[in-house]
Amino acid sequence: MTNKASFFEACQIVAEDIQTIEKSSPFIIFSHFDADGLAAASILAATLSQADINFQIRILERLEYKTLNNLKDTLPHESTIIFSDIGTGVLEAFSQWKTSQEIFILDHHSPTSKIELSGNIRHLNPHNYSINGATELSGAGVVYFVSIHLNPQNKYLAPLALIGALGDRQDQGEYSSVIGLNKLIVEDAKKLEMVSDNVSVWFFDRTRPIISVLRRAEFLGFENEIEIRAFLEKLEIPFKKGDDERNFYDLNEEECRRLASELIVQYNIDPDEIYKRDYQLIREEINFLKDARVFASKLNACGKLQRHDIGISLCLGDRQTTLRDLKLVENEYSRIIAQNLKWALSEGHLQELTSIHLLDGRKSINERMIGTIISILSSRRDINPKPFLGCALTASGRVKISMRLSRFQDQVIDLGRLLNQVVQDVEPESEVGGHDAAAGAIISETFLDDFIAQINHLIKEGL
Repeated sequence: MTNKASFFEACQIVAEDIQTIEKSSPFIIFSHFDADGLAAASILAATLSQADINFQIRILERLEYKTLNNLKDTLPHESTIIFSDIGTGVLEAFSQWKTSQEIFILDHHSPTSKIELSGNIRHLNPHNYSINGATELSGAGVVYFVSIHLNPQNKYLAPLALIGALGDRQDQGEYSSVIGLNKLIVEDAKKLEMVSDNVSVWFFDRTRPIISVLRRAEFLGFENEIEIRAFLEKLEIPFKKGDDERNFYDLNEEECRRLASELIVQYNIDPDEIYKRDYQLIREEINFLKDARVFASKLNACGKLQRHDIGISLCLGDRQTTLRDLKLVENEYSRIIAQNLKWALSEGHLQELTSIHLLDGRKSINERMIGTIISILSSRRDINPKPFLGCALTASGRVKISMRLSRFQDQVIDLGRLLNQVVQDVEPESEVGGHDAAAGAIISETFLDDFIAQINHLIKEGL
């Protein structure tokens, strides 16, 4: 049996187990607060609603051992509990959870070890079937495959699973396409005429004016709007139509071709930065939500600002009050990012060590934002291509570590494995999780200097 077939067989078993549970038993969903986690929770919400199963949703920023142990004592004994896009990192705590409750862990993060769980705890993870959860299937994707095994008509939820994958940056294939089982999700969506996936000239948030889009694409290196206007005039691409500014969707095929050719030939921009597989949500009525990557970014903003309700409502189709609230969230999110980036790039805050860039944000950056800031920095061409490590204080006084690989570095590093190795040496009881290119941990502040020194040394020595 192939790995894929074995995984789908496991999905079928989980679906059957859920179906056997009495509908009167309340379901409690715990999911992660990022775009993938919110998409996963939304898929579960839609799936359970259609099955007439009552449920609650609780969104978590992380699942630590202490958090899990506290939950154990507060949940109703007759409840069924689903953890989506979260849970694999604390399997050892689950192994000590003695309860009669039915528990499902639907996650895609890499397990740190093999742990036996009691029969009422099911752990479904693609890594256990030699499927890479870092690149081939997200948490929303795992939930999606369980959902369609519960009811094949749930394939209409495929766009949400795709959004979850894009939110977790799983567009790692040619022309930034999704790979692995994510491709099957796209095929399901295409068959229902819900998603298109053509390769085209792609820039983020193309509903904005052309000048704004090019200005925000930092990898292009434009200094100001005057330079961009001159660039467009040289190519005979109007940036206005009457009194209105043209957006990227207003460009015709020939204008897109001229723009891309000029950037590639004259500005030496990598074609892979310009041409991408463009995942469009065909049935979405709101223009700025049609781009699945942009949709994922909206969910991420909702999660970071603890407006999970807005993100889930957006996924489930609310387009009235949600859009008004979303605008407020986006404005605040943009303000915080700009403020944090300005601080990070001011003199002395982003330190270049031998093997990594270090951003110590303990006094200035909120723990929910440190990963976002590190991700943005890792995408800049003007910073020496090394891994980035950022840290921020948590509400409990511990330190949140976020690591990202530079988009432009050649060295291959599995950050998830690296962090786990160092955590086991420095503070074995600490939490760690993530993937090859993006990972994180929570450690005691006492061990921070030792932690950073070991990370820096191991990368220097080639791990």
